Amino acid sequence: MGACVEYEEQASLHAAEALEGEEAARFQAHLESCAACQAEVASARELLGLVALPPQTPVEVRAQEGLGARTLAAWRREQTRRGMGRRALGSLAAVAAVVALMLGPSALERLKAPHPVKTPAAAQPSVSARDDVDPETLAAFEAWAGLEPLEDDDSGYGLDEDLSWDDPGLDGDFDLGETL
Repeated sequence: MGACVEYEEQASLHAAEALEGEEAARFQAHLESCAACQAEVASARELLGLVALPPQTPVEVRAQEGLGARTLAAWRREQTRRGMGRRALGSLAAVAAVVALMLGPSALERLKAPHPVKTPAAAQPSVSARDDVDPETLAAFEAWAGLEPLEDDDSGYGLDEDLSWDDPGLDGDFDLGETL
């Protein structure tokens, strides 16, 4: 550092061409009379010349010319994409709310309804499927279906009895049909 103490900072700024206005004029006047500051400015310019970027190639110039417009366009595309995602998410939330409002009351009713207590089969009384159908309805159904009235056919099985597949009277030559 060979520059004058009070002009040391201005010498570096002058070498980088960063001084303006009255300050630049004052330092230029001092520089004409001070050899130490002239040497300091020359040294700083040499150092700045070593770190300076090379001149831009035509490809770099073209790339830099449209950089602002391309950056802005890319930013707008990204904002549009994000906005679409938010709108889609909002739409899905609205659909879910509508479905919840429509199905909610029936679901609450099902939750509030008393659930029947299941008892073991041995504890349940034997109930025939025909006990809950009145005879008049059964006769009307049989007439509609073109069936003969159901009667006991003396097969040894009553109408309310269940057939057991393990019965020794049944042989194994019968078709069960399609099973699940």
